[in-house]
Amino acid sequence: MVLQMISASKGRLGPMVTCTLKLGISILNGGNVQVQQKMLDYLKEKRDAGFFKSLSGLMQSCSVLDLNAFERQNKAEGLGMVTEEGSSSKVLQNDEFTKDLFRFLQLLCEGHNGDFQNFLRTQTGNTTTVNIIISTVDYLLRLQESISDFYWYYSGKDVMDETGRLNFSKALSVAKQIFNSLTEYIQGPCIGNQQSLAHSRLWDAVVGFLHVFANMQMKLSQDASQIELLKELMDLQKDMVVMLLSLLEGNVVNGTIGKQMVDTLVESSSNVEMILKFFDMFLKLKDLTSSDTFKENDPEFKGIISKKEFQKSMESQMQYSQWEIEFLLSCAEADENDMFNYIDFVERFHEPAKDIGFNVAVLLTNLYFEPYLGRIEIMGSAKRIERVYFEISESSREQWEKPQVKESKRQFIFDVVNEGTESEKMEMFVNFCEDTIFEMQLASQISEPDVVEQPEGDEDDDAHSILDELGGEEEGALESASAFTTACRSIKKKISNARQTLSIKNLSKQFKKIKKLSIKEIITGFFSFFWMLFTGFFKGIYGLIFGFFHVIWSSMFGGGLVEGAKNIKVTDILGNMPDPTQFGIHGDAMEGEKVDAIESSGGLETARAPAGDTTEVDTMLEMLSNPKKEGGKHVEPGLGDVSELSAEISTSEHKKKAAAKPVEAPENEPEKADSENQEKEDKPKKEEEEVKEPVAEEKPKAKASPPKDASPSFMLSIFAVLDVFLTKMLNYLARNFYNLRFLALFVCFAINFILLFYKVTGEAEGEEIDEEKTWDGDEDNDDENTFFDMDEFVLQESTGYMLPTLRFLAVFHTVISLVCLFGYYILKVPLVVFKREKEIARKLEFDGLYITEQPSDEDIKGQWDRLVINTPSFPSNYWDKFIKRKVINKYGDMYGAERIAELLGLDKSALDFDPTIETVEKEASLLSWLSSIDTKYHIWKMGVVLTDNYFLYLIWYSIMSIFGHFNNFFFAAHLLDIAMGFKTLRTILSSVTHNGKQLVLTVGLLAVVVYLYTVVAFNFFRKFYNGGDEDEPDMKCDDMMTCYLFHMYVGVRAGGGIGDELEDPAGDPYELYRILFDITFFFFVIVILLAIIQGLIIDAFGELRDQQEQVKEDMETKCFICGIGNDYFDRTPHGFETHTLQEHNLANYLFFLMYLINKDETEHTGQESYVWKMYQERCWDFFPTGDCFRKQYEDQLG
Repeated sequence: MVLQMISASKGRLGPMVTCTLKLGISILNGGNVQVQQKMLDYLKEKRDAGFFKSLSGLMQSCSVLDLNAFERQNKAEGLGMVTEEGSSSKVLQNDEFTKDLFRFLQLLCEGHNGDFQNFLRTQTGNTTTVNIIISTVDYLLRLQESISDFYWYYSGKDVMDETGRLNFSKALSVAKQIFNSLTEYIQGPCIGNQQSLAHSRLWDAVVGFLHVFANMQMKLSQDASQIELLKELMDLQKDMVVMLLSLLEGNVVNGTIGKQMVDTLVESSSNVEMILKFFDMFLKLKDLTSSDTFKENDPEFKGIISKKEFQKSMESQMQYSQWEIEFLLSCAEADENDMFNYIDFVERFHEPAKDIGFNVAVLLTNLYFEPYLGRIEIMGSAKRIERVYFEISESSREQWEKPQVKESKRQFIFDVVNEGTESEKMEMFVNFCEDTIFEMQLASQISEPDVVEQPEGDEDDDAHSILDELGGEEEGALESASAFTTACRSIKKKISNARQTLSIKNLSKQFKKIKKLSIKEIITGFFSFFWMLFTGFFKGIYGLIFGFFHVIWSSMFGGGLVEGAKNIKVTDILGNMPDPTQFGIHGDAMEGEKVDAIESSGGLETARAPAGDTTEVDTMLEMLSNPKKEGGKHVEPGLGDVSELSAEISTSEHKKKAAAKPVEAPENEPEKADSENQEKEDKPKKEEEEVKEPVAEEKPKAKASPPKDASPSFMLSIFAVLDVFLTKMLNYLARNFYNLRFLALFVCFAINFILLFYKVTGEAEGEEIDEEKTWDGDEDNDDENTFFDMDEFVLQESTGYMLPTLRFLAVFHTVISLVCLFGYYILKVPLVVFKREKEIARKLEFDGLYITEQPSDEDIKGQWDRLVINTPSFPSNYWDKFIKRKVINKYGDMYGAERIAELLGLDKSALDFDPTIETVEKEASLLSWLSSIDTKYHIWKMGVVLTDNYFLYLIWYSIMSIFGHFNNFFFAAHLLDIAMGFKTLRTILSSVTHNGKQLVLTVGLLAVVVYLYTVVAFNFFRKFYNGGDEDEPDMKCDDMMTCYLFHMYVGVRAGGGIGDELEDPAGDPYELYRILFDITFFFFVIVILLAIIQGLIIDAFGELRDQQEQVKEDMETKCFICGIGNDYFDRTPHGFETHTLQEHNLANYLFFLMYLINKDETEHTGQESYVWKMYQERCWDFFPTGDCFRKQYEDQLG
């Protein structure tokens, strides 16, 4: 119908065509592929040339800025003959229709619909062909000429008037839509449309717009009233540059499009230079205002500076010319004191300049943007190598250099470079990219407070914002406040004082004072500081115990409640009496009427009471009640709502409470009557709803007196502050995890150094030794168990400082160990869970695990993962939250959607999702919070975390540190951590576990062989195993267990075998058999089996070393992406280095994947859509394996 109506218009503008275009935009919005295909099929089938003739005619009827009409209307306005409406409508008529027309054409090609793109250019099979691409360019050229005319009209004026800004805004909006339509015509890329544009008069329009951009942006930036128009001009400039970039899709070297674009830019070189100079001025402002020298002009970080100081800062930087300084000063708006906000000034121009400057940099490869300009090469849909340009954010660059990301990168390179085929390598590389992207996002979250440096004053304000809201309430509190309230206020005040003491501003002041002290004063202050810590510790414990008992005593025997009861007035009780006629009215609906009632009520003292005159009963009710937040306001329950505190309430009780809600009498009686009549009509319906959901109907109401606590209650505020501090602290621990590990190793060395001074002492030294000993044996069991009959250990030192230092270091080490455990949980455990969730999601989607096939019984990992697939929280860390719906869509037709939904834990309401149905929010309570915890998911997560080797290592590390308080020699085990801290030592340790299975089996074979020799010795050679004298024989082989242990302990360790430890068999009847026994034991056990064990370890070490050397050699001589060796690239100087750092940089491919994941799919270019589709299908053919752009165009590049 849309196509038919447009065809029937014959190119004539009318209301029907306008409405038809709006309908077409509505049904095509978002790139509706089905509608696009149906329209295309209709046009091809009917061969309706009238549709395209009408479109071309409508474009010709679209108006542009009419300067003559504008001048005539200005003269008429001067004579008072025309209104404002006439002035704005005749200069640019039908601008909304023009935007709708080109928006409709854009949506026909949305999603890079190549068939429709080509059909707009040429209608194959039609008797008459209309090139819509050329028609669009023709209108664009007319519009550009009219904008240029208007610019010349205003070029002689200092400031553009309001009418001129309005007309310019309309014209820029239309031009913006045309550029978006042209971009959609050619993206994909559509080669035919690109060539059609290249051979049109597009370049004339581009030259004209560049002239307008270069001159208007300088003019508009000098007055605040023109800033909005300047932003629209910059948006238009950005869209034009994006269109020019789309023309370069396909990357044809020395093609006609590239040459024409270069010629156009050369022709407009002066305008391009002005545009770049404009961007360069404002982009350098960010560096200027963030420099240390500039911050000296604004020590308090208020963001206010004088023009004179700003000028001096720019001159000192030596980056601006005198003309640029004068221009920037003219753009700044100063007050009467010649002061202006430089932060707003920089932000006003920096971001738009950065966005447009980046796109211009892609065209001109400007060096300023090079660190943030990513470039990769892909195998395009036409099976040719194409270059892709994209933006890399500064934060991504920073996170890439984080230590945890570097460790993951190093591990990946040594694990993957020489493994598998090219396809397998690319899949492992993409998996590494996904894991690293998540790790970088996690690093960005935990390092977010450090990215933006806030002023000190702002930090203090943020830290105390919640507590300060409650600070004003203390002065108006009653003297009879409860002990609990007083304690809470005291805690709040102490926390506030502690925050102020530990603030950055205060610490910086103290540091400046310390720098002025002498050495003697510093030493004195150092010992005084530790003395204050020592005494403060005991004072804190005393204060805590005293405060606890004081609260209990005051609450039970104090007079606070009595005084509060005395202060209750009859008017307070009457003011809070429930009004039964207001049954069912919600608190928020009657809020305005209650305020009016309070203001107009002269007989109630509660309405006249000041905010601070709240009784203690009110205070207690305030703390015991369960406040709600509705519409951002804090609402308190009345007396009728106190019974909400009970856990279970019957339906009849709910009805009584709903009827007993206190409502103030409204000021206007007729309104009250109307509300009562309405309530009587709705009463049966409301009672039914209350039977079903009684809790949802209950809404607490504000007190009659003006509420003192408009902010959240004090305890909630305390919990909020603690939650913020806890999050910041955990993030800080995660950021400094590796530093803490190094600190723990340093403390471990210090502890073990002190352990070197231990000595063994006897019992003669008496009680003094008992006081200093670290641990001793069990005195009660000395006679019973000789194993624990140990000597005593004491520190041999004369200073008396070693033992306290040892105890302090032991406690400090334990704290660091536990802190490292928490830091690792925040830093790495989310990545472990992400990898596992991603693995499960991929197996569900692509392999149909648990649907088409089941994991085997031996697959413990698969059986454990079955626990999580039907939990509501899965997936939690993995970014594809719709994986369950994808699985249902893929396998639902074959295996049944309901069955799969049941397997995945989705109910029918989740399948038949209706956005019009409003979900009822449950009232927050402890029971609802406990029921909302996904227990199965957390159990599964705990199992996954406990399979992480490094997490288990940290648990062992912490346990050994705790054991070190019972026996200090447990700290010696922590020295093994040095092997985990250096990759060279880790390689040595991994050489033992590299052939772990073979090593264990060989050791098992050794134990079996020794057991066989034990059996022979026990039966035939027992008499040779006498280790004692003739008077006291010590037979080592009289029982089988002792004999086997003797062979394992002595025989295996002996250099010549078991024969070196036995009696000489000379002259014995079994002499020959003993010789054979000894020789075979030596040969099989010592020579063969022990040598095999040593050989396995040595070979594994050599293999790992060779593997590392091979990886290093491959990374230096062969490209990881394309696999081409350095021999080809080194034909030119530094060719291989340039190729791996700029063309096939691993980091750039990772950044590109991150760029695609974060970008809206509807905004993808043709190349990005192609790569995203391949990525979704897990197909890696877009990697340029075995080829590169330089090799493909070798002849043309010379």
